[in-house]
Amino acid sequence: MAKMETIDWNEISRRGLLVRINREIMHPLGLAVCRDPETGMSAGAIVSDDGAWVYPDDVIAQPCARGQK
Repeated sequence: MAKMETIDWNEISRRGLLVRINREIMHPLGLAVCRDPETGMSAGAIVSDDGAWVYPDDVIAQPCARGQK
């Protein structure tokens, strides 16, 4: 069996998946996956102390427009 490729959280972010994971799955649950852009590693998720993460529409669009740095 061929060795499977592994990508880090920086590559997941570059592919636009981190923002989708957070916006569509994690934020409504009061969670946010975080990463260290220096290493591409994730320590896990930040837990909101007051429920779901909510942002104005103009803020939600910004990460996609800026690219995932």
